[in-house]
Formats: sequence, C-alpha cells, structure tokens
Amino acid sequence: MTTSVPRLYPLAFACLLPLFFSEAHAQTRPSSARTVWPEEGPMKWAPRPTTTEITANDLRTRLYQFADDSMHGRRIGEPGNVKGTDYIAKEFARLGLKPGGDNGTWYQELTWGPLGYDRAASRFIAAGQPAEGTTDWIPMTPVANAIGGRAEFSNVPTVLAGRWNDTVALDPELFRGKVAVFIGGPMATGGGTGRGGAPAAPQSCDALPDRFGAAAAAIADAARAGRAGGRGGRGGGRGTTAADTMDSRATTAGAIAMLFIGLESTSPTTVRNAFNTRMGLEPTSAPGARVDPPAAVISGALASRLFGRNANELAVGTVGQPMSGTWSDAWRKGPVPARNVIAILPGSDPDRAGEYVLVGAHNDHNGMAATAVDHDSLRAVNTVTRRQGANDPACRPTADQQRRIDSLIARARSIRPPRRDSINNGADDDGSGSVLMLEIAERFAKEKPARSIIFISHQGEEGGLRGSRWFVDHPTVPLDKIVAAHNMDMVGKGRVTEVKYGGPSSVQMLGARRLSREFGDIIDSVNAVRSETMAIDRSWDATTNPMNRFCRSDQVNYVRKDIPVVYVSLGYTMDYHQVTDEPQYIDYDHSARLGRFVYDVMWAIAVRKDRPVIAGNDPAYPSC
Repeated sequence: MTTSVPRLYPLAFACLLPLFFSEAHAQTRPSSARTVWPEEGPMKWAPRPTTTEITANDLRTRLYQFADDSMHGRRIGEPGNVKGTDYIAKEFARLGLKPGGDNGTWYQELTWGPLGYDRAASRFIAAGQPAEGTTDWIPMTPVANAIGGRAEFSNVPTVLAGRWNDTVALDPELFRGKVAVFIGGPMATGGGTGRGGAPAAPQSCDALPDRFGAAAAAIADAARAGRAGGRGGRGGGRGTTAADTMDSRATTAGAIAMLFIGLESTSPTTVRNAFNTRMGLEPTSAPGARVDPPAAVISGALASRLFGRNANELAVGTVGQPMSGTWSDAWRKGPVPARNVIAILPGSDPDRAGEYVLVGAHNDHNGMAATAVDHDSLRAVNTVTRRQGANDPACRPTADQQRRIDSLIARARSIRPPRRDSINNGADDDGSGSVLMLEIAERFAKEKPARSIIFISHQGEEGGLRGSRWFVDHPTVPLDKIVAAHNMDMVGKGRVTEVKYGGPSSVQMLGARRLSREFGDIIDSVNAVRSETMAIDRSWDATTNPMNRFCRSDQVNYVRKDIPVVYVSLGYTMDYHQVTDEPQYIDYDHSARLGRFVYDVMWAIAVRKDRPVIAGNDPAYPSC
C-alpha cells in the first residue's frame, strides 16, 4: 500500500536516543527463542514442500523467503526486487502455468531508470550573463499538463506576468513566444521547520484527533479539510499537487517558458536536490499531445538582473532582458529491471477461455531505511502512539504513554538485547498478498475453470501504482476480456487487537460495487453459503474515502479501464511502512482463511455462464 511516510521524530523519545544510528545497517537477529510480543512467531522458518490446499504453513514457507532480510526491502529497480520477482516466476513455472508477460516470458518490463537534470548540460543565460545553478536558479520537475521537462530556446524576451495565481488576464500579444515571469509560484516552500531549519517539534499525542478506523478517520479528514478551506468528503485527504494549483494563463497566452521568482523561499531540500537524479518511468507523449512549457525558479537577484529593478515595483507586461535556456529532464534505462510477473491458467471452456478472472498483489516495498533503529523500541512506541503505523503522525507521548513505552522496552530488554534494524521487509505490505496469490495459483493449477485465470504480480505500487498502470496501458491480454479483478494488499494481520472490527474471520473490502453491482452480489452470495463465513467490513468503502484509502493501491488503475475490481485487505497496523513489518508478526491462519475465500469468489466467477454486468461508474464514490 502506497503512502507518504511521516518522519519518526527520535528526539521525542529519550528512551530511543542511544538506539538511532546515522547509517543504514542490516538487522542482526538474536538467537533467543523467547518472544517479546504476543503475536510474535519464530524468527526463522525452514522451507518445506507446499501443498495444493491454501494453508498457514504454506504461507509461512513462502513469506519467510519472500520477506527475508536478503531481499533488502524489494524496492523497485533494485537487486532485492529482482530476487523477489525471480522467486515468483519460478513458482509460476513450477506450478505448470503459462507465461503471460511480454514475448512469451513471465515478465513485463517497465521502462524504469534514473531521470533528472544534468547540471553540466544545463544552461541559463540572463541578459548575456550565465546564471549559477542552485544559487541563481533551478529547473522545475515536470508536472503532467502543467510543466514540461525540456527547455531549448535562445535570446527570448522576458515579460513580467505579475503574481502567481492572480486573476488578471495575460494578453497573448505580449506573451506569445516569450518567457513569462511570475512573482511566487507552485514551488515547495520551507514550511514545517523550526528555528534554524531544524525539524518542528511534534505535537503532543493527546492533541491529535482519533483516526483509528474508517469512521474516525473520515471525521478527522473532514475537519482538516475544513480548517484548510479545502473540499471535505470525497477527496479523502488527497494531497494538493502543482497540477491542482497550476495557473494556466501564461500557457494559454502562448508563453514558451515560465520563471518563478522565489528561490530564496523554496525548500532547501528542493534546491539541493534540483540536479539530482530520481528513479522513474521513461516520459512518453502520445502523438499530437500538448507540449507543456518548461519552468524554472529564480532568485530575486536574478529577476532584478532581468528587469533592472525589483519586480514588485513593476507592472504586468513589463518587458525584461532576453534570456537563453537549455535543460532537459533526461531519462536512461536503469541497470536493474523493474517488472511485473504474469502467469495464465488457460480456461477449459472454448467459449469462455478467452475471458479472464484476474488476481494480483504488488511485489515491491520500500527498500532500506537510511537510519537504523532498535526494532523493539520502535514497536513499543508504535504500539502506544501509532496504532496504524505510518498513517499516524509521530507525536510526543504523554507522561502516561511514556511510562507504557518504557515498560514495554524494559520487558523487551529482559528477554533479548537491542536489535538494530533498517530493512523494510514488507512482510504484510505486500509480501502477504504476493504469497497468498501464489497459494491461490497452486490451488487453481490442479483445477479446470471455464474461464482463464490471470495472476499478476504488480511492480512499483509503492512508487505510485506504476506496475498496474503499466499493465492496463500495455495489456498482455485484451482488457475488455477481463471480467473481474481482485487486488490483495496487506492481507497478513487483521487481529482484533490491531484493527477496528478485526478478528479471525474479518476482511475489509472496497470497490466491489462501484462499477458492477452484480460483482458485489456474487461476493456476498458466495460468502453466504461457505462453511468459513467471512465477516466483511465495508466501513472503508465510503464516499468520504477516509485516509484516501481507495486511491492508494493498484485497484485504481483497473477502475480507470472500467474493469470491475475489489480491493481486499486485513487493514493497517502498527507495522505499516515500518522496519518492523516482518514475517514473525503475520497471522497466517487468518490469511489462509481469506485466501480460501478469494479462491471461492474467483471460482464462482470463472465458472458462471455470464460475466458480471457493468452498471457504470458510481459518481458518489471517490475519483483518484
């Protein structure tokens, strides 16, 4: 499950200070067999042969391998992720499935690699004098339908466009073919810091709203949106992007580039990283697509060089000195592949084998953390103050909370020594979904469903739902032949002590009825006649979209292509996007029970005469 991860603020917890380190460390595991946490299982699990049935021990055998430290957190485009996807492909092959990737292979490779501005190749010349990158100017990162990534122009006049997001119309006669210069702009500012640029101290935990469970999260989101003057409800806490606030007047008036005066107020991190590479997909444009103008942020001193005086003293339309610019957000293929893994079980009915029932989960996680922490101390803090892990902000414990944290740490110390940990193993997110998909595949491999089954291990969910987006934009089977999809993300926990409305048969479901009401009805009818009835929690399946829940996993991209899809999860817990998300904390019995349910739903759809009827998108539900 993707998210923006709040920083854990170590100075808030004196008990943790000796246990934070400045560089990344692989975690070292003690040999003691005694456990600290009530839900904790063994630190290691010896692999054993898996069976056709979906069982807890089969899941253990798979997950202890897939979420092992040796995978280094399976970040997209890194060797650990390649090891993980190799494991999935080998299992698909062992089960006798058919490769469903590109060119008869198991893999569908994304065009993934480093992307960024080359400082040595970037030029900014104002009034005939070169400007210095990061001191006088920085190029802006491209934003779809707002800011382009390539500048190549020479000796073009600059024209003052006034204040950013003003309502004054810009005359095309003045701006066409020119560089529009704004006072202010959409760049990130240095907010959220205290004096001297130090991180702002976290709030006291008792000052934060209750966000535990969907109803509480929806109330908190609505209150936050009201305070910010934004839209409450459907957006569900969605963050504002540059594209959301983009002033399009200069583009409409025909400007070929934009400059924003405000380098001094731009985040120091943004300035420092302006010429650093980042990992991303190769930018592509459809034939005839709009070419967005490039943009840069400039200093007040550089603006004065262009206009001869402070821009605040000048009128809109004032013509400045000409400038030349060359910068390109260039991409190159990375050294390590990023890939979906796809397998197909062909259907047995000639009339329906060309249709597919899909099940998927994402294979990536967040790699290695920059800072190692003590595993048990972090878990103690999160047990008391961050019940939903990274979904909850770091906060300053109350005196009572600090006593509880200290007590948990003292108990841990009585059992085992500190353990430095910097590996985001991603056992629940989404190792649990990945191995449950393999268990479902092993169950199906011995069956002969009428429709074909497609199993897809999505890449890059944590980096922006990349793999599912790639698949639906470059499908290896006709999208209109996918009759229903099932996305499993974080299906390893769900205990009553961990999530709202949790328990041994709980399951959170979102989206089943937003395109096909019949799909939701099928799920309910299957559940009604099973001996292992599931307790379906639909509290998150709300138009308010609490915590932006529906928009944060791969089901989004299937909805975008009008494919009925259900999002299946057991919920957020204290280990969400934490280095403590490890295999020993998974509820394997619960996960296996859920897998058997998903299998039964898929089987019902695979053998029924008609595909679920698509009624059309329900506009009451959130758009992502």
